[in-house]
Amino acid sequence: MKLIKWLFWASLAFILNSCIDEIKLDIDKDQQHLVVDGQIADSLQVYTIKVSYSAIIGVGNDNIQTPVPGATVKVLDDTGDSFDFTESSPGVYTKEMKGEVGRAYHVEVKTTEGKVIMSRPTVLKASPPLLPPSAGIEQSTTISSNGRAVNTNKLALKMNTDVTGMADRPYLRWQATGEYEFKENYPGALNTKTCFIKNNVDINNIKVFDTHQITSGLLTDEPFLQTDYNYRFAFQFCFHLFQYSISEDEYNYWESVRSIVNIDGSLFDPPPGTVQGNLYNPNDPEDQILGYFSVAGVAYRRQFMDAISLSFYVEPKCSSLSFKPQYSECRECTEITNSSLVKPSYWIP
Repeated sequence: MKLIKWLFWASLAFILNSCIDEIKLDIDKDQQHLVVDGQIADSLQVYTIKVSYSAIIGVGNDNIQTPVPGATVKVLDDTGDSFDFTESSPGVYTKEMKGEVGRAYHVEVKTTEGKVIMSRPTVLKASPPLLPPSAGIEQSTTISSNGRAVNTNKLALKMNTDVTGMADRPYLRWQATGEYEFKENYPGALNTKTCFIKNNVDINNIKVFDTHQITSGLLTDEPFLQTDYNYRFAFQFCFHLFQYSISEDEYNYWESVRSIVNIDGSLFDPPPGTVQGNLYNPNDPEDQILGYFSVAGVAYRRQFMDAISLSFYVEPKCSSLSFKPQYSECRECTEITNSSLVKPSYWIP
């Protein structure tokens, strides 16, 4: 029995010590893949299609892609109409156009080396109405580096939409951008300015929803995103909300991407891999093309919020009281990234 116990503990020690060994992966560090990302919808606007090469695995600390300039990029529909995109900056191609509900669209890219990339044709489906979102303040608890619990107020945004009467239930994707009002203030302040700051509130947030999951025609209070509830809401904060009616194929694509971005497993779980989109090389079936070309119907809503409408007070960042922290942007708000002194025409007074 003693011998058996000794063998057990010796084996366990060997396994634990083995865990610190370096795991060598057989990865081609020089391999790059062509990446095509873009979208069209049924609203008249300037659309962007980006063409690049993926980062080389193991080189550098950032996922920096290499732009592909000089490509021929166009979108075609099922009637034979062609929409030519022009290069606005290296690897970035733009075109003002409007997709039509019921038409099928695909992208075609041809590089200067002669490589041809296409997407599978997708029918553009109309988006259901986007109803006013729900919003509330929730407390989030995180653990600091010294092991202490830190409580932070978060604004939680939840989406509402109506698919009543839609025989063909849609798959949805939601996205958002934001901007807020920032007022200069400091002790003895004179001739202060107000800036309007564009704010990315949707970083790394992938939210899709299958409306086949709901029994009624109303989707209510579906969690969408959280953002810090701070001085940005002291005056007016504006959410620009987009709801896209996407294909089942695109829904599955984003679900796969989300599962990789949010991976939270153990050492022994399958490693995350590359998600294949709807792009391919018709001349080389083995050529792996990354990215996705989206064809979607869109519904848009602009939603203003502030401390008063949310019934939850939050202090402005700038104050005329001398004992409050003084920030340089409180004297010159144009120092803030993406700030402007031009008040948007749609801004609530």
